[in-house]
Amino acid sequence: MLLQHSILRCTASRPRRCKHVHAASPAWNPQNTPDPLVMPSPAFSPSESVEVQLKALRTNDDPWLNHGIQTAYEFAADAGGMERSRYFGFSKDLYHLDHFLGMFGNMLGDLVNHQCHEVIQVQEPEAGIFVVHVRVIGPTGQAGEYDFTMVRKELGRKAGSWMAKSVIKRKNLSVT
Repeated sequence: MLLQHSILRCTASRPRRCKHVHAASPAWNPQNTPDPLVMPSPAFSPSESVEVQLKALRTNDDPWLNHGIQTAYEFAADAGGMERSRYFGFSKDLYHLDHFLGMFGNMLGDLVNHQCHEVIQVQEPEAGIFVVHVRVIGPTGQAGEYDFTMVRKELGRKAGSWMAKSVIKRKNLSVT
């Protein structure tokens, strides 16, 4: 038995506006958003750069969907480059925001819409590299500790800004 599909054809003057053609482009691109409200700046210290990210992640979908994760992407040292990154602790392509969005939710999901956070300690294990240790109470009430390894961006429009080379979850904690 042959199945027949009825496909409405668009007029030549408006091919992208037709909602009935199954192969038409989406009307809205989820990556077509402005820069996050706060971008990396040389004026921020390593811990201030982490605070900006955590504040945006705490209300992830305000003022638009995934604004918090987009902010973290802008602060990721290797985001948008052709080289592989170790942002999540292993080699990963972060060329597109989409690659980052999916992995962030899987690896660092407790940071998205978390209840509260605090910077516990800032260390400089090597000259020019800072590790910002934070404690976060996730959206479900589970506490965790994370290390943001921060380096200064040398080139481009974010030159001089403290950027996250990696964000690694250290451990889960019991909430008292």
